[in-house]
Amino acid sequence: MTDEKIYVFSYGTIQEPLFYENLLGKNVVRHAATLNGYAKCVDETMYFLLKKDMASQVKGTVFEISKDQLFMIDRWEMYPQYQRFQVNVLLNDTNEMLENVYVYTKLETGKYFLATDDLPFSKDPSSTDENINAFVTLENARKNMPISDTIFLYEISKEKHDEIRALSHPYLALILDDSKNKLFQVDSCVLFAIQEKGKYYATLTSFGNKNGLNSVHYYNIFNNKIEDLNAKITYKPLYDFDIKFLEENKPNYYLSHREESDSENKVGWFENMAFELVSKSFNLDPLKRYDEILSAFFGTLK
Repeated sequence: MTDEKIYVFSYGTIQEPLFYENLLGKNVVRHAATLNGYAKCVDETMYFLLKKDMASQVKGTVFEISKDQLFMIDRWEMYPQYQRFQVNVLLNDTNEMLENVYVYTKLETGKYFLATDDLPFSKDPSSTDENINAFVTLENARKNMPISDTIFLYEISKEKHDEIRALSHPYLALILDDSKNKLFQVDSCVLFAIQEKGKYYATLTSFGNKNGLNSVHYYNIFNNKIEDLNAKITYKPLYDFDIKFLEENKPNYYLSHREESDSENKVGWFENMAFELVSKSFNLDPLKRYDEILSAFFGTLK
């Protein structure tokens, strides 16, 4: 990972000492800051989000972080359910404008309301001490694992392609559970639909994982090719949409994209079903990485 300076503005849980002291470091550089032109809101799920409003401002904290820490925050925010974009924020202590600062928000669910000043960010359902502690423990246990993206690729009909494209909140969790072998893995996923070379595909995608699994591992798990391992595979949509086609079919292909800083870019195949792209450096933009792995996959697909 590079040591380039990256800035993120938090108006929620990241400001909790329990979070930033354990995951960003007790000496992390941080500044009280203000984001102008946006309003802090809360929707029916009680998650915070931002809405443009030129007459409003949002109080929060700017943190100076590393690339690896940005990917870690992506995992906490369950990117892309919470997406990030860049803004300019005002540093309260110096009255200076800091440019190109990342901030996270989500697409609201149902009605949304202004978040009052007396509504603490601990109201966020994901920000209880128990959840933060569990996330800290998991991140510390996996800190030396490589970062990777995963795509499960399904061939689908045009009708299913159009149905997926119409989804406003296509987010779900993939759960692998084998209590006998103490395997329990939850991947935050998004369902996209693409068209390539005259065929239609659904891509069940998770970004910035640190779970030690690549496309070959997933291929073997889904197809019961690991002796004495029988993981139960469950899909849990976070919003109301039909996932029957996932439950009734296995992926046609398993793709993974892994960062390996001491290696040159390369691709590999396993049994014509599992594909992996290895990159010397991960792009900060997950959707650009999504395009990179699909381009490499279709470029080498026989």
